[in-house]
Amino acid sequence: MRIVFLSHSARLGGAELALCELVDGLTRTGAAEAEVLLPRGGPLAEELGRAGARVGVRRSQGWATLRRSRLALPAMAALDVPSVALLAARLMRSRPDVVVTNSLTNPCGALAARLAGVRHLWLVNEFGDLDHGYRFLLGVPRTLAAVGRLSAGVLACSRAVAERVATHVDPRKVTFAYYAVTMPTGAPPERGRAVRGPLRLLLLGKKHEGKGQLDAVRALALLLADGVDARLRLVGDGEPAYEERVRALATDLRAGDAVESVAFTAEPAREIDAADVVVMCSRAEGFGRVTVEAMRRFRPVVGARAGATTELLEGSGGGLLYPPGDARALADRVASLHADPELALRLARSGSRWAAEHCTPDGYLNAFLALARGANASG
Repeated sequence: MRIVFLSHSARLGGAELALCELVDGLTRTGAAEAEVLLPRGGPLAEELGRAGARVGVRRSQGWATLRRSRLALPAMAALDVPSVALLAARLMRSRPDVVVTNSLTNPCGALAARLAGVRHLWLVNEFGDLDHGYRFLLGVPRTLAAVGRLSAGVLACSRAVAERVATHVDPRKVTFAYYAVTMPTGAPPERGRAVRGPLRLLLLGKKHEGKGQLDAVRALALLLADGVDARLRLVGDGEPAYEERVRALATDLRAGDAVESVAFTAEPAREIDAADVVVMCSRAEGFGRVTVEAMRRFRPVVGARAGATTELLEGSGGGLLYPPGDARALADRVASLHADPELALRLARSGSRWAAEHCTPDGYLNAFLALARGANASG
């Protein structure tokens, strides 16, 4: 097959890394030739090139915004009319087998595919509004309904996301598959490691309200007040105003010296290996790549019972869940792992086994190919 993918960004976030892993699988197995169109230049282009894709740039605005007022969305959409027309003309000339959009936030690929008479698939990697705070021109229900109308099939990244999509899209069009998280498997931690020295907590992800760094700081302060010698490392780029709120809260709670905040890292395995417990405080995680990465590196996870985190930890037995926003419960779950290293080790082993079975390149690739081949055959 010849497939054209459209990515909503050129950065290296979770959805973009999943796209790289999918493209690598398609080209490695010879299942398809992949071309990926990005909205601009960026680090994703280099990664896609290494995965075997042809990469181009097709500028567009999309129908969702994070920072602009929702009032700006009609103008953004109007600016995309020429982009859609040009892309449709290109698709008419090249006649790919399938066009694939890799985010809820931009419909240009789907609209162009409809005009060109080419089958379209949608990869839904997020809730959109609940996790990232996107505001949609049509609102969420109408956006998802449009996704269904413009697509022969929808592949969601988790059961939680698939269930939400299926409330507005024909459920027969919707399936889900966990990402192929290709981080190498680590070695089990030494028995009793968690009781030697400070307890090292890691929250790895963009510093954003939805990721819950404030909850993690509150839980750390409670652990310190309970006499647990703990440290919290926050890793990821973020919004300056929100980062300042996190620092101010740590200072107010007298936990500032126990919190370390650093920027994005291209080596998450090293960060995970240096931690005793990985915390996932997101209140609406669409997938939870960090959760799976922690499992692959034999680290227990304490995660909020929300979004896909619930199904990952319940399905794997790789960690403990706590009510979202409940810092006391988060601190108690972490403290239980500190007090019982054998429990922490059992959770880590269970999570590693589950991740090795359920988050594989072949698993995600086969789910995508089944959808793509079905869409192509029905065309």
